Amino acid sequence: MAKGMSLEDLKDFIEEESFDLPEISDKSALRKYSKNIALTIGFLLGVHEEQLVRRLEFPDEFTPVKEAVLKNEDAVAIRHLNNIRSNLMLHFKDVSRSLRNLSASFTPLDKMELFKDDFKVINKMSISIITGKTDINEYLKRINTEIVKRIDKTESLFPEWVRFKHIRTMFCMPSNIEEESKKFQSNQSLYPFQRYFYWREPFDCGYILSTDFDLLSVIYRNGNETFNDTDRVCDASDNVKNNINEFINRASKIQVFIDGENADPYRFASAIESLKDHEIEKINKIVVYYDSEHTTKAWTMLKHFTYGIEVEAIPVDRVTESKSLVDHRLVFGISKAIYKEDVDSVILVSSDSDFWSVIDASDDVRYLVMVESEKCGFEFKSLLWDKDVFYCYLDKFITPDDDRFFNLVFKSELEKKLKERFTLGNAKELLSSVLFACRTTVSKAEEDMLFEKYIKNIVVRINHDGDFILEIPD
Repeated sequence: MAKGMSLEDLKDFIEEESFDLPEISDKSALRKYSKNIALTIGFLLGVHEEQLVRRLEFPDEFTPVKEAVLKNEDAVAIRHLNNIRSNLMLHFKDVSRSLRNLSASFTPLDKMELFKDDFKVINKMSISIITGKTDINEYLKRINTEIVKRIDKTESLFPEWVRFKHIRTMFCMPSNIEEESKKFQSNQSLYPFQRYFYWREPFDCGYILSTDFDLLSVIYRNGNETFNDTDRVCDASDNVKNNINEFINRASKIQVFIDGENADPYRFASAIESLKDHEIEKINKIVVYYDSEHTTKAWTMLKHFTYGIEVEAIPVDRVTESKSLVDHRLVFGISKAIYKEDVDSVILVSSDSDFWSVIDASDDVRYLVMVESEKCGFEFKSLLWDKDVFYCYLDKFITPDDDRFFNLVFKSELEKKLKERFTLGNAKELLSSVLFACRTTVSKAEEDMLFEKYIKNIVVRINHDGDFILEIPD
């Protein structure tokens, strides 16, 4: 802390001190990689929103990240707890001295300017870390306990493919608190905005919150692993969408052919949704081939979410359980479109290299191949690259939480399964059968009363084991 500075000035000091990173004049240099994971981590660490946004080319990128974190109460708690933890360690001596001050001017920790805003938030959540002691290490222990209790409940903020154990490790302080605190203080310039996280061996690797690639490379290394999923953190806004837009704009007549066995219908629908109106108009038809025995209802409902593009969903019978004719029908369909329907550009949606022959044989046609990273091998991607055929990842079009297409398919399938499970028939017939079983005759008024009181008020609940329970009112 600067000489003569009071604790009340510390908060401003944290925000304005020279460790703040300089502006990047060309923020477009960061476009290559996505940033949502890094922004989420930065926000959880307690970095000020303004400091995160300042380094973005498009500030609106931060809005969905912030909204997702603020919806998760455990994430909010972790953000403020880690902020307190970081500041306690950064200003260990000064805060300790203040806590030991027994004079009339004594200010408790939660009322100090540096900490009071964070304490307001955690106090509302009934999180208590006040120990009544002067040893800051005791506070750090309590903070760590609270963070450990909550960190697993933030897993939903991150993609499923991220190894969450590395993120968990970031936020869980080791038991050797005093030693860890000294390591952080000695290497504070290496931590983004001097916010603490567990870093086994801090080293100078630049601003690790710049991109998801930078951040994940560091935290995977922290767990003795190497981050190799580079394709997953390439920014779809440039590396995918712009190339798709360019492909469509250069085309005259496009048809899309989908291998329904090797493609995700929801991500494909998201890809279509990302197109502009004039680009959608260039797509003449979408043809989906799917296995009639192993189909998904989504392909047959896709036509409701393609903005007027004709969708032809074609079921294909299997020769045997292990052999499908989808690839043969798809190759025939592409050939027919090229030679009989004057299609000059084809979008092929599949991660299967079986279709390489049709790409290799038609030099006058331009291809764009949409693949899924986990299903597409390196050799097939190399073939596409050598042939100068652009490919992109459907993984980039992650469906949002409120996906209308998925919700429609889900509700349709849920209704179907419920009808299969609950075959109770007509409710009035149910009442008649119950009365017959009771061996009694009642008047029409009594029958109506029983129907209103019992039958209409039957409730279906689900217990902890997932079993359906029918509850009849008393």
